[in-house]
Amino acid sequence: MGRTKSAGCAAIALMAVFGVFEVSAQTGSEASARSGAKPGNGSAVVSVDILRHPVNAKLRKLLLSAIEKTDCGEHEAAIGQLLDILRKYPDSAPYVHNLLGVEYVKTGRFQTAVSSFEQAISWLPHDAMTHYNFGLALVCAGDYRRAAQEVQRALELDPSNGAMRERLNALGDHGQGRQ
Repeated sequence: MGRTKSAGCAAIALMAVFGVFEVSAQTGSEASARSGAKPGNGSAVVSVDILRHPVNAKLRKLLLSAIEKTDCGEHEAAIGQLLDILRKYPDSAPYVHNLLGVEYVKTGRFQTAVSSFEQAISWLPHDAMTHYNFGLALVCAGDYRRAAQEVQRALELDPSNGAMRERLNALGDHGQGRQ
């Protein structure tokens, strides 16, 4: 049962990380330009927090390199690289902690993942995907009440996100949903 729970949590986190990085590692105008999205047509919501923490080309390259390690299943190497990025580029904390949180979930370190996402939330309090990923980590850690609160906050920030709504409904079905 524990192994199945870990694998399920890792799969959920894997789906979420790409949304986090694609939106969070770009400024709002870059994200809109690349996706061709126009506000109000179902495009991803990009919080003003993202604009406060721009990512330069060198840092983006380093983050993408860490994500490539993740894609190859080299989770420990990705964690090491992300921690190194954090030491060398402290301003990268909002994005590195998001990615570290996902890596920690994938490696079964759920409490460490929760701590990483708590730090990411302190930098990006208005970013829906950060709250959503935090909620997923909390599910993996077994804290369904807090998970429901985080997913609810994510949904408040991005009300049109169907995946977030489904996750919140699933948490409600678990008996720990909205209050």
